[in-house]
Amino acid sequence: MHKTLYGLKQASREWYLKLRGQLEGLGFKRSDANHRVFTKIIDEKLFIIAIYIDDFLLFSRRIDNIKVIKGKLNKHFEMKDLGETKWILQIKIERTDMDKDVRKLTISQEQYMETILE
Repeated sequence: MHKTLYGLKQASREWYLKLRGQLEGLGFKRSDANHRVFTKIIDEKLFIIAIYIDDFLLFSRRIDNIKVIKGKLNKHFEMKDLGETKWILQIKIERTDMDKDVRKLTISQEQYMETILE
């Protein structure tokens, strides 16, 4: 497997197949609309994993669910936790503090738009 994943044309396909197998083994279902998005219901809450190349974005209303899934994935993949996402694909993500169990997310492509308009 090591040789397949490094240096060959089909490396990205092999990586995806391995990742998909592990996620489906954990009970995640691949989205029909976007094959890089996997979902699962945990404790009656939606859990989403979005994948971009070899980066994962994990979405859940419960941080303990995120910790459990990260632990399970870490057994099969070398992972580094970069904390809460601030930038992805030139999209800035800002969060407010929790207020009455509500947290506001704001996404912006302002910097990207300024680059295009220059």
